[in-house]
Formats: sequence, structure tokens, C-alpha cells
Amino acid sequence: MMENPSNPDNRWIDVWQRKGVEITGVDLPDLIRGGGFDTGTGEISLSDWLGVARLIADKIEASAAARVIEIGCGAGAMLYPLRDVGPELYGLDYSQTLIEAARRALPQGHFHCGEAAANPFEAGFFDAAFSHSVFFYFPNLEYAGQVLREMLRVVRAGCGRILILDVPDAAKMEACESFRRRNADPIKGYSTDPQGPFRHLYFPRSFFQEFARINGLGIDIFDQDIPGYPMSPFRFNVLFFYP
Repeated sequence: MMENPSNPDNRWIDVWQRKGVEITGVDLPDLIRGGGFDTGTGEISLSDWLGVARLIADKIEASAAARVIEIGCGAGAMLYPLRDVGPELYGLDYSQTLIEAARRALPQGHFHCGEAAANPFEAGFFDAAFSHSVFFYFPNLEYAGQVLREMLRVVRAGCGRILILDVPDAAKMEACESFRRRNADPIKGYSTDPQGPFRHLYFPRSFFQEFARINGLGIDIFDQDIPGYPMSPFRFNVLFFYP
């Protein structure tokens, strides 16, 4: 099993390796279930999932892009609805089992196993980069900052777009953790203890605003609005763009 050198006490990779093994099909509902969006606090319907995919395509201007990468792509569930939009699709994830599932589901895609903070692609290779439901698994804000810098490096200077979705709002941390403790599925076998190996990372909106300021980027921070997704009230989305 792979190690996560950036955060050895973070056990989420164990969860995602198991999820990869469990994926037996190659259609979108199989991929959504494989990403953990089928039970408990993470449940999201197929129609809502497709709605998020349409939002992504619009925000990153996918129809005009040549190449798009998803950071933390998992089994490719969010790339799957974009397969006929136009751009070449790339995915990066640290779970080898999930990458293998993505390759089966999207044979026309390009999938690589590796750390989000060590993007293997050359500068300016993509027209857009996005990440969905991943940043809360990062060990700390420093690591998240490195991921953002890598995303900025690999998109085209002057016109590339970066979209981060499903970001836990630090201003709502207490309410969110209380909700997770009440509603997390105990069958999954991991604790919601904020000091434990399955903790979530919360972000102040100023973290992203400062990144935009330092790098001369425009920024749009907007509330998440997915009616059937239990975590939606506690999350926000961020779009970076060149002004």
C-alpha cells in the first residue's frame, strides 16, 4: 500500500485504497459510490452530481479548453460527465486503486498516481485545473498552499482558470463538526475526532483571498448550493482567474 509522505498520521489513503478495490463497474453511479458519495454525510444524488459537473464546465470554460486536469480525481466520477464537452481530460490522485478504476471508466483520459503537491506536468500545460471534495483531506494549510501553487504553475499564464469546490468553511467549523458527530455513518469505521487521523481541514476564506492577491489573480468565492448534499451548508467554492 502506498504511504502518504506529506502526512503519515493521516489514514484517509487507507479508506480510498479500499474504495478503489470495491469499484466493480464503470458507469457514473459506480464511480460516485466509489468516491464515498453514496451514504451518510457524503451522500449526493446523480442529478445533483451532474449539476455540479455543469457548474464546473461553465466556471472553467471547459468547452473552449484543450486540456483540463482534476487534482484528486479519485475514480474519475467528476471527469466522467465532462468526457464529451471537448477538452482532453487528465486526473491526478494518490490512490493507485482509484486511478486504475478511472482508467477503466475513461480509457480516453490520462491518469497519474501521485501527490497533489507534486504535480508531474510542465508549466502551462493546461487551460484549467479543478479540485472537488479534496482540500479537506489535506494535512494543513501549508500543504494546501503548495497544491494551489502547483495548480497555478500548470495552467496557462494569463488565461488559465483554477476552481476549488467543496471547501470546508472555517467560520462554520463548530456547527459542521457537530453535524458530523451526529450523522457520520458509524459503519465506515472511522472517527470524526478533529484531532484524529480522519479529521477534516477547514479554511478561512482569507486563505484563498491572500493567494489571489499574492499572485495577481481575480477571485470569486461563492457559497455551495447542492440541495441534497448534507455537507453543502458548511462548504464554499473558489474560482481563480486572470483579470
